Amino acid sequence: MMKKINIPFFIIKFWFVCGILALILPLQPDQIELNKILLGPNLEQWCGYDHLGRPICERLIMGAKTSLSVAIVVVLISFIVGTFFGVICAWLGGIYDKFLVAMIDIFISFPGILLAIVLAGLLGPGLANTVIALSIVSWVGFSRLARIQTLSIKNRDHIIAAHALGTLDYVIALKHILPLIIAPLIIEATFTIASVIIAEAGLSFLGLGIQPPAASWGTMIRDGTQYMLVAPHMVLAPGFAILSLVLCINLMGDDMRDRMDIRD
Repeated sequence: MMKKINIPFFIIKFWFVCGILALILPLQPDQIELNKILLGPNLEQWCGYDHLGRPICERLIMGAKTSLSVAIVVVLISFIVGTFFGVICAWLGGIYDKFLVAMIDIFISFPGILLAIVLAGLLGPGLANTVIALSIVSWVGFSRLARIQTLSIKNRDHIIAAHALGTLDYVIALKHILPLIIAPLIIEATFTIASVIIAEAGLSFLGLGIQPPAASWGTMIRDGTQYMLVAPHMVLAPGFAILSLVLCINLMGDDMRDRMDIRD
C-alpha cells in the first residue's frame, strides 16, 4: 500500500530550504535591471521582475528567510517566557496567579495585530523592534495555556508526593510538570508561527516592520499594490508564498493535534 504524501509538510520544508539557501547562495535580490522593469514571468525568472527591475524569485527566497527567522525567534522567546510565567504562577497560586490572570486579561482585551502595530509604532521600524513587538504580543497564549495545564495536573498524586519528599519547585516544574504539558504547547507554537508570519508581513506592509531594501513578503505586496493592473505578479507571488506557508503550517498543526489527541 502506497504511503500517503504529506503535501503540507513538503511545502513547509520547501520554504525552510529556501530560507536556508538564502544564507548560502550568492543571491542578488537588490540588483536593478532597468530594461526588465515590470517584466512578467518567463523562463529566466519564473516570477518576473518588480518595479525596479529586481528579480522577484530571489526576493521571495530572501523574504522566506526574513519571515521564518522572525517567526522562529519570536516563538522561541514567547514559548520560554510564557511557559515560565504560566507554570510558576499556577504552581505558586495566590497573588501570583491572580496577577498573571490580570495581565493576560489586559493583553487579550486588545486585538493582537492592533497591539503589535501600536508597539511597532512606538519602538520604530526595524527587524529587532519587530521581534520585540511581536514577542510582547505572542507570549500571552503560551502563558495562558501553560497556566491552565499546570492547574489541571498540579494536584496529581506523583506531583504531591514529589513535593512532600522535599523536591525543589524548579525540579518539579522541569521533571514532573513540563513533560506533561509540552504537547499542547507545541501545538500552540505551530499556530503561533503562522500568526507571526502574517503579523510580520502586515507590519512590513504598513512600513512598521522590515525596511527596504531588505526583502520581506509584506513590503513586496506593498510595492506591488501600485502596479496591480500592469504587473499583478508583483502581488500574486508574495501573496501566494504567505498563503501556502501559513495554510500548510495550520494544517500541520491540526494534524499534530489529532495525532497527539489534544482537545480544546
